[in-house]
Amino acid sequence: MRTILILFIFLLISSQNFAQNKSEYSDIPRIDVHTHVANNYDGIEKYLELRNLLLKEYSTDLAMWINLGGGNIPIRNLDSISLVSENRMLCTFSDYDPFHGLKYKPEDLSGLKDQGFIGYKIWYGPYYRKLKEGEKGFRYVDDPIHEPMFSKMEELGILATSIHIADPNGLFGKRTKWCADPVEYWREINAFHNILKKYPDLKVVAAHASWLICQDAQIDYLRFLLSTYPNFNIDLAATFQYFDRVSTDNLRDFMIEYSDRILFGTDASTWNSEEETKRKAVAYNRCFRILETDEIVEGGFFGNNTIQGLNLPREVLEKIYYKNAVRIYPKVGERITSLGY
Repeated sequence: MRTILILFIFLLISSQNFAQNKSEYSDIPRIDVHTHVANNYDGIEKYLELRNLLLKEYSTDLAMWINLGGGNIPIRNLDSISLVSENRMLCTFSDYDPFHGLKYKPEDLSGLKDQGFIGYKIWYGPYYRKLKEGEKGFRYVDDPIHEPMFSKMEELGILATSIHIADPNGLFGKRTKWCADPVEYWREINAFHNILKKYPDLKVVAAHASWLICQDAQIDYLRFLLSTYPNFNIDLAATFQYFDRVSTDNLRDFMIEYSDRILFGTDASTWNSEEETKRKAVAYNRCFRILETDEIVEGGFFGNNTIQGLNLPREVLEKIYYKNAVRIYPKVGERITSLGY
């Protein structure tokens, strides 16, 4: 009898823990618009393993992800990538060293679009910059040399899928040593502002919300950009760990007010081990809990900061998780429909 009682208590506790882990919004598909998958099939298969684990452990459906590339490995065979990813991955072409001029030329864009790439990722994060202002080759994103490319993108309707500008204001130690100079930070942001102003029909998704989500004053400026430029959108990749630096009420109000312009992203990159798959699943679940609940969550996708959950309404979550991606990104709508959503 005692053994039966102990077993009953164990099962009860286990079911309660599962209920706590399970999302109340398990029916909402999630699209991660900001990932970096190595150009090999093992990397894609790890994402599929992650998807299965999220379904099993948390009842959350990572339906699709956008691969922004990374490193120096080009993505070539999009048909094979679609097949291996079970039609759950779409790819951009990317440029991670634009300071000496963009890798692609305006005349390349039509062909890349026809191949099936859904946009252009341009990495202009300054902490990797080796050049200093005044040195030969130094350029901000609004340098005139880039004008033909942005003009052609605007003409062809090619999405600037992820424009990475500036870097977090004050974290990561030496990685953001330059942040001690706020003038440089805002010159980067202002250069990006000039692009939004000059190319009003160029659809833009700012990677990491342009790191304008680390302080309440920055969020005010982000409000200004979103209200001024209808072509401007943001993803949340690698921002969750900064939510403890801003007012929860302010951040929640901001996400509700601009829910049509915010997309879910993580900045997840390729990994190799089963243990890392488990860690990635925990990290994804932390982000989901931050957005969906009013719980205190230990860590975002990165870091271990204590974050107050935002408890966003269902209609806001639907937009952030997938509806905005369907509306803004090419091919996402037809792909997610083909998957049965």
